[in-house]
Amino acid sequence: MRWDELPEDRGRVKFAAAAGAVEGYGGRGLNGRALHPAAGYLFPDEDGEGWWVIFQPLPSPGPPGHKVPGDVLACNDSVGDVVHVVVLAAGVWEDDAEAAFRAHLPSSLAEAARVAASVAQVAGREHRDRPTPEPPVSPRGPRDAG
Repeated sequence: MRWDELPEDRGRVKFAAAAGAVEGYGGRGLNGRALHPAAGYLFPDEDGEGWWVIFQPLPSPGPPGHKVPGDVLACNDSVGDVVHVVVLAAGVWEDDAEAAFRAHLPSSLAEAARVAASVAQVAGREHRDRPTPEPPVSPRGPRDAG
């Protein structure tokens, strides 16, 4: 797993993990960009543990960009080298997710989950052939996110 900031990502921090190090995202790896809470990059859960919230673009044959469909994920790497993932919103536009997080500035994981749930899904659900994420295996998933 790594996180870094690249100029081509518009100053956004990139969060990546190989498929073998990810639990709860249907066997897929991560290569997304962090969404910002009110302060810093980590959204605390009710126990005070920090979670990254990232936008994970869906695999696409088109050129990379920021007007792409993808998923909003909560990622916690507190247990060893495994990244625990919870899908907060599936099949949304990246620009819409970014706009919602800028407008609402969530300061906790529960607030981030509510903001992510408010982002409209991609019209027509063009990516019906992609695997549906499995529910998180870890009992350490975010609580009170409903």
